[in-house]
Amino acid sequence: MYCFSCRLFLNEQKYSKSSWRVAGVSNWKKAREKIKEHAESEAHLTSMVRWNTFKKSALRSAFDVSDALGKAKRDREKQQNRELLTRLIDITLYLARQGKAFRGDDESDTSRNQGNFLELVKMFSQYDSVLKLHLENLKCQKIGKNRCQVSLLSNRTQNDLIKALATFTKREIRKEIEEATIYSVLIDETTDVSHCEQVSIVVRYVYQMEIKERFLQVCNVAKTTGEEMEKTVLDLLKNNNLQIENMRGQGYDGAANMSGQYKGLQSRILQHNNKALYVHCQAHCLNLVLVEAAKSSIHFITFFNLVQKLYVFLTSSTKRHTAFVKCQEALHPGERVIQLQKLSDTRWACREKALKALLKVISSVVKVLTDITQQEPPDTAAGDARMYLKAIDFEFLLCLEIASPVFEVTALASDALQNSDIDLSTAYAVVNGVKDTLSNLRTEQQFGKLFKSASEKAEAAGISIPIAPPGQQRQRRVPAKYSHSTHAAVESHSFQSLEDYYRVKVYYTFIDVLSQELERRFRGDGETQSNKILSALHSLTKPNKWIGKEIIGPDSLEAIHTLCEFYGGEEQKLKTELRVFYASFQDTSTVKDILKTLRDNNGQDIFPTLVKMITTYATIPVSTATVERSFSKLKLVKDTLRNLCSEERLSDLLLLAIEKDIPLNHSEVVNIYRDMAPRRLML
Repeated sequence: MYCFSCRLFLNEQKYSKSSWRVAGVSNWKKAREKIKEHAESEAHLTSMVRWNTFKKSALRSAFDVSDALGKAKRDREKQQNRELLTRLIDITLYLARQGKAFRGDDESDTSRNQGNFLELVKMFSQYDSVLKLHLENLKCQKIGKNRCQVSLLSNRTQNDLIKALATFTKREIRKEIEEATIYSVLIDETTDVSHCEQVSIVVRYVYQMEIKERFLQVCNVAKTTGEEMEKTVLDLLKNNNLQIENMRGQGYDGAANMSGQYKGLQSRILQHNNKALYVHCQAHCLNLVLVEAAKSSIHFITFFNLVQKLYVFLTSSTKRHTAFVKCQEALHPGERVIQLQKLSDTRWACREKALKALLKVISSVVKVLTDITQQEPPDTAAGDARMYLKAIDFEFLLCLEIASPVFEVTALASDALQNSDIDLSTAYAVVNGVKDTLSNLRTEQQFGKLFKSASEKAEAAGISIPIAPPGQQRQRRVPAKYSHSTHAAVESHSFQSLEDYYRVKVYYTFIDVLSQELERRFRGDGETQSNKILSALHSLTKPNKWIGKEIIGPDSLEAIHTLCEFYGGEEQKLKTELRVFYASFQDTSTVKDILKTLRDNNGQDIFPTLVKMITTYATIPVSTATVERSFSKLKLVKDTLRNLCSEERLSDLLLLAIEKDIPLNHSEVVNIYRDMAPRRLML
């Protein structure tokens, strides 16, 4: 017999004569005694200790090797899964930004169209090894009837990826707002394809000295009363960790539930924070100005009605539209065919395109109407064509000549007011530019050019020009009892020529109503607290008030006092910073220029009080155009075929479709997706 532990672990010289280690024991009669004696010996105990130590170290090293191999395998699998998710995130983001549907009617394996998401995955798998290997593994497991691994292609995964992307985007927006500290809200409502009232919320703030307007969320509300809208806004601010004390502006349209002085949303928000100044959307104000101008006289009311009827008549029938196109090609060979434009019921500034198109093709319109009336056998629309042809008289052409340049000016102003980064200082300059342009247009020379152009177009189209002003062909004697009335005095006024009549009754009236409405709607109603603060903020952007004078004027000092009292700050410090800033940087005429100069010259440290006031002024909203642009995306995302989209998913899809300029971090999105719920997949 030999001892296993002694043979292997007793290598010292003093144990070389041990029979249990070298020669072995063959005295079987005393085997039990010998075994007991050896088991209690020093040599055997030493070998057993060494054996146990060896076993522990070997086992530990074996586990270490196993752990290292397992960890490497897990890391490899985790990396593969994250690479796979990265590709699926890009596909999800592409579909969301384009406003496309994700799923198809039939997503089975035998379907020829499994929906945009699965079809894109299959297409990219032809060029990407990660997607290709994933699809092949899924296919092999289905063939072997094994339990499939996580496919990451289900509708639940798609919704989770959308949610993860939206969560990441919201986090980035919140980071910017937190850095900006102060913000404004812009809100408007619309009805979607499911006849649900949707309220869209946009946040405006200054981030790194640049004006930002970010879409935040869309909410479904049952009622749009001021009280219900207040509750919606407060809940939204709470859910997004926005403090109402940091709100500096509110931007809505002129609806009573939003702008009401007593029960409107703006008055209710002011009760929570009196620094949240309300500004009526400047683009809406301009549209209201045009609405009033279009009703300035019966001539323009008739004119716009006829413009719309001509569009409907020539475009509602394929036959008439084809004839209209052929007339253009015959009268203007080689030139691009121009289509008539529909008059927008809400966006009056967009009517400039309709008037410009009609002005270019009026001869073709007259020609096609004439052809329809002379057609043999008579067309069923010949009666309407004759009526429209008779309505296109000299007065119609003159109104077209008058309205086109005016609407061209207002369209440029409307486009400028709808920019997301425009500030109130620039908006005031744009409106003043429109006023100056209208003032320059209100001259006899300018009207003479328009009258001459209308006369030439009438002669070219074969339209007769009246000889005497309307109503003066035959003079009626006014009864004596009416001779002193104002109406009779106006009617008895005679004009020397046709040009004088239309200049006074049509042209001047149209221009004067425009100018008066611009003054009334953009000047503000009285010296309210809000107008006083906005006027004081606007004075900060006027360099001539702060430099070139030894003593600052009382108006400027009053503006400084008003701002420091309302927002907080030292009057003397703000006055000093203004003088030094405009003395050092004179090429700054707008808020954007001031912000850029402050950013480029580390102005936050040099002019802290000025930075506070200018960023506040830049934060106050100008128009709700950004909110209304979200409605355009709403029509793409929630259409007639996707009208069962949940409110949360709809809001996430809109956020991804609108905020496209926020850079994506795939690793963070994967981490958000991983933490949303327990995952069978290692990420």
